[in-house]
Amino acid sequence: LKSVGRTLHAAFFAAMPVALSLPAIARAARPTPGRVPREPVQPLRKRKPGSEGDEEPAPMAVSAEALINSATAAQLSKHVAIIADAQTATGPLFQALADLRKGLSTEFHPPIQEAISVGAVQALVMRLRDSATQPAAMVETAWALTNLATGTSAQTAALLDAGAGDALLTALQHPAITDRSDLCDQLLWALGNIAGDSDVQPRDHLLKAGAVGSLGHLFSRMPHFSWNFAMRAQVLRTKTWLLSSLCRGSPAPPLEEVDCLFDYFIQVVAGSEDARMLAEALWGLCYLVDGALSDDDAAARVDRILGAGFGPGELPTEHPVLVKVVQCIGRAGDCQNPLAIPALRLVGTMLRLHKPQLIDFATAAGVLPALRNVLLDGHAPEQVRRDTAWALSNIAAGTAAQAQLLMEEPRLWEALCAGMEQASSKQIRKECAWAVANIAKRSYSATIGRGPDPRQVLGLVARALKQETFDAPLNRALLDASEVALRYGDELARASGLRENALASHADDLGLLDEFEVLQRCDEAIVQRKAAYLIDAWFGPGVENEMPETDEKTPSKKSEHGRSPMRSEARKFGA
Repeated sequence: LKSVGRTLHAAFFAAMPVALSLPAIARAARPTPGRVPREPVQPLRKRKPGSEGDEEPAPMAVSAEALINSATAAQLSKHVAIIADAQTATGPLFQALADLRKGLSTEFHPPIQEAISVGAVQALVMRLRDSATQPAAMVETAWALTNLATGTSAQTAALLDAGAGDALLTALQHPAITDRSDLCDQLLWALGNIAGDSDVQPRDHLLKAGAVGSLGHLFSRMPHFSWNFAMRAQVLRTKTWLLSSLCRGSPAPPLEEVDCLFDYFIQVVAGSEDARMLAEALWGLCYLVDGALSDDDAAARVDRILGAGFGPGELPTEHPVLVKVVQCIGRAGDCQNPLAIPALRLVGTMLRLHKPQLIDFATAAGVLPALRNVLLDGHAPEQVRRDTAWALSNIAAGTAAQAQLLMEEPRLWEALCAGMEQASSKQIRKECAWAVANIAKRSYSATIGRGPDPRQVLGLVARALKQETFDAPLNRALLDASEVALRYGDELARASGLRENALASHADDLGLLDEFEVLQRCDEAIVQRKAAYLIDAWFGPGVENEMPETDEKTPSKKSEHGRSPMRSEARKFGA
């Protein structure tokens, strides 16, 4: 597999004379000398490049159980009969294949089940395996199989049962591919639709059939093909999408089946400026990390990404791959930009792994201004802004020095406060509240720099508790932030020789005591005990906002200093 990985990413650069820098080329126009013109209707794709990774594709075909349209089936059976007849001449065969493909090239309810019922899959597989089939007819055959692979999981399974997967892989070795990039691209597209099924069994079938090795062999030959730059770029895009799909799904594929793809995706990220190819490589890395069995496994996979091309102790502070990934987060509000979501997801996965070194790498790569810009971008999708705030909250849950970086980044604290109070989405407000609470819990220490205004923190907490209904962990984090601010008030009073804690008086004026009393009666024990403690320590009978005589505010096991919950077991990006 390591050899295959080296072949794949070496072939990437050998196949392209220079790093890809041209804008994305539309799939619509792919003229090839000597090719029979065809309609602009495109093959159907089960998941378009750059689409969000965790959402299962909506079925594009009627279910296998739906009633078959007998008239449509009868029409398709005529084409299938011609295709299945080994004596059919080249001209009629091509016409029958084109007619079958046209019948399947409708986006809404293509007659997939009808085609399967009349034996279309077996006939197409036969033609794909026949060495006498002309290249133009092979393109039509692969195109028809591409559209058949957009159906339900049961329909995709029918393709594999008929040998379509193995036939497509074998066809990648056909001599005609040397001159026909469109044939190679269509074969890869069909395989990508099979691998992208919502059921992982088709993906696993291709992996067991040696898909990764076949692709490595194919692309080791690419430098010798007579394709122009645009043709190579198009095939590499489709190939990267296919490889990404082979890493996707739950349960994840065994690491030994796809480990070599780390190297390929990293090479694409480092060496390509093509947006579509970059997006698929980023998704591929996301899927590889998401497939980890534990946080330790995920951290090891991230280390695999960062360590590619570097020896022990050679990792640069500004890691070039991470710098490129952070750059891809930009322009999140541009709906035409496919890079922001997978780049943000990959960075966010790194930040949730309880590894201070990974946070240091991300901040050195410029992640803080990138995340700030996304959070302030009113055109960015809600999911992207929510995940941005979540990533920031996990940076704030790192070390005190890392939390301080959020305060030092211009306009970032203000963006989080605005998001906590003004965002139209409750999910964004919630994630911003996590970030604010985590920052506050690590502030007001002599060992760190500027912290947030404690009066502002108390006001944010008071308004959040009044206006929102949060879950118990977040309520506890907000109470912890209140405690840190009130403790700071004690320190200020002690330093000034005062007996009264001015911040406790301010909290009372804000109505924070009322919110503590409400939480004291809630059903969650961790919140109930914390609220009761805060009331007793700063607002209890006889306290009158005076500084307590002891520095020990919170009995053992009742106060949680240190990091807020990282929620690594909770949703993943895009969920």
